[in-house]
Amino acid sequence: MAQITIQDVAQMAGVSPATVSRALHSPHLVSKATRENIERIIRENNYIYNAAAADLSRRKSSVLGVFIPTTGGTVFASTVGAIEEYAYERGFPVMVSNTRYDPEIEAVLLHKCLERRMAGVILTGYCQANEQLILSMAEKGLPCLVAWEILPESVPLSYVGIDNYQAAFEATDYLLGLGHRRVGLIVGPRSGILRARRRYDGYAAALEARGIPCDPALVIERHPTMLNGKEAMSRLLRLPKPPTAVFAASDFMAIGAMAAARERGLRVPEDISLMGFDDIEFTNYTSPPLTTVRVPSWDIVGSQAK
Repeated sequence: MAQITIQDVAQMAGVSPATVSRALHSPHLVSKATRENIERIIRENNYIYNAAAADLSRRKSSVLGVFIPTTGGTVFASTVGAIEEYAYERGFPVMVSNTRYDPEIEAVLLHKCLERRMAGVILTGYCQANEQLILSMAEKGLPCLVAWEILPESVPLSYVGIDNYQAAFEATDYLLGLGHRRVGLIVGPRSGILRARRRYDGYAAALEARGIPCDPALVIERHPTMLNGKEAMSRLLRLPKPPTAVFAASDFMAIGAMAAARERGLRVPEDISLMGFDDIEFTNYTSPPLTTVRVPSWDIVGSQAK
């Protein structure tokens, strides 16, 4: 049996070929009854939509790119899941790429998205070295949205995220409110990751607000992994005057830090206080359960971008 065409599907559905195409690549633009009728006819006749040809005729892909800095943990999984669900309902397949916190990899991926005329790109933060590149890509017609960040007014990009500065300020101030005066910080590389810099700034501001100088020896920058968190905590605990509390600006680093404290015979929170950031599911199963800053990672992409 010969493969049916989009014209055949349109004739059987009593609509135009353009409506069939729209139902497939932009289903939210077609009424539910019409869309379900078209989908039924497609299933019953094993019709295969030529998305590549449709993208070529529109000179734009229907694929949405999503950049995440790492696939090594679950912290971004909820955000990606929400994007996929929201995009699927509107007929946009999603392609997820891992930048590995590397500006060169991110730059290559951005160029590929522009070359392929992708529908748009959602960046879970971005490497600051690529800020001008991202702005130029947006000017060339590649819609770009930054998630997990609140961007300064000087950066004319759409964004939706959390106030990393305020969250870090409140987390640090909470520890200070318990009576601690030497609070360590384990944070991502500030020079390349905007949210890491914002979290450091919030930490430093909380110390300043209580008249406590920021001791550089208490601040360690690492990429957010459990191993890095463990090594950073071990380094902090070897100081002549170790901290009595530590704010790890990532739950993965906090879990590693907790392991380091346990290896030294320290109890959390009896001997040392520990605060995480992200509220990943694992934190409910550590011993003790980790105190952490909740990030509404699913809700971020369901809200309206500025």
